[in-house]
Amino acid sequence: MVKVLTVYSGVNDCVLSFVPPSAVRVLDIGCGTGTLGERLRQERERAVVGITYSEEEAAQAAGRLSQVICAELNTFDFTSLGEFDCVIMSHILEHLYSPEDVLDRLRCVLGPDSVIVVALPNVVWWKQRLEFLIGRWRYQDWGILDRTHFRFFDLQSSEELLKQTGYEVLRARPDGLVPFIGPIRRLFPSLVSKLDRLSCILAPGLFAFQFVYLARLRR
Repeated sequence: MVKVLTVYSGVNDCVLSFVPPSAVRVLDIGCGTGTLGERLRQERERAVVGITYSEEEAAQAAGRLSQVICAELNTFDFTSLGEFDCVIMSHILEHLYSPEDVLDRLRCVLGPDSVIVVALPNVVWWKQRLEFLIGRWRYQDWGILDRTHFRFFDLQSSEELLKQTGYEVLRARPDGLVPFIGPIRRLFPSLVSKLDRLSCILAPGLFAFQFVYLARLRR
């Protein structure tokens, strides 16, 4: 992978909501500074193992997670880790040379009832379409056109990635925001939240900035 220019310390709330409450042994691939795993451990007693190739992220995550592994994900051998109830891959697969290969190698840590939670950015959400419309493609240090992205996904190709690598999608959520209503969002957060969900249901490929999936190995 190309060296990441930033340290990731956010919590993806949609991804967090997809982790089954029953999952007590969790693998967070691309764990950042461990803030998501820390939230999971605060909810209930859990063992959360994180993997990152950033030494800076690993150092910060060490105090938050049960175990942190600093490794190159493109070639990492998962077989030594044992089995997990849930594996999280939040905005990490697009950074890898071959996400299909990683999803295939993950089989060794998945039991009959194990699930994976995957979040992928939508390269053709409304804001990016406007950029494309005026003929602009600019790589950035973060976001949809992060300069460390090797792969780009839309609604169809994100789901196909899972299905073609032997996974069954149990639940899917296009997650995004209605644009141009900043003041209304602050005044009526509950109403706008409903509008956000409705817009992503009616036009997921346009309004969703990420697609979040709960999946398991196809039986």
